Amino acid sequence: MLGINLFRNIRYFSTSYCLRLDMSWRTLKKLPLNPMDRGVLTDGADYIFLDGRPTPFGMKQKRKLLLQREYAKKIVQLSESLDIAKERYAMKVGEEEEKIKHVLDRKLRPKGNKNTQDK
Repeated sequence: MLGINLFRNIRYFSTSYCLRLDMSWRTLKKLPLNPMDRGVLTDGADYIFLDGRPTPFGMKQKRKLLLQREYAKKIVQLSESLDIAKERYAMKVGEEEEKIKHVLDRKLRPKGNKNTQDK
C-alpha cells in the first residue's frame, strides 16, 4: 500500500514539474520567464511619503550605492595615474631622441675654414 502511494506521488510530481517548465505562454505574452524578475510590485518603492519626500534607501541599496562610489573613485585614481605614466613615458622618449640628435649634431660638424667663410 505504501509503495502505491509513493508511486502516485512521484507520478503526479513529475507531471506537474513538466508543466511548470513549459513557459511558452509567458513568452507569447511578452512577459519575463521569472515573474519575480520585474514588475509593478518589484520595480517600485516599498512605500511613499504623501508629502513628496523621497523614500530612504534600503540596506542593500545603500551598500550597493557606496560600493559603486568606491569603484568610481578607484577608476578615477587609476586613470589619473595612467595619464601621468603616459606623460612620463612621452617625456622620456623625447629626451632620448633629443640626446641622440645632440650627439649627432656634435659629431657631424664640418671642419676647417668652411664654417667661417659661409658667415
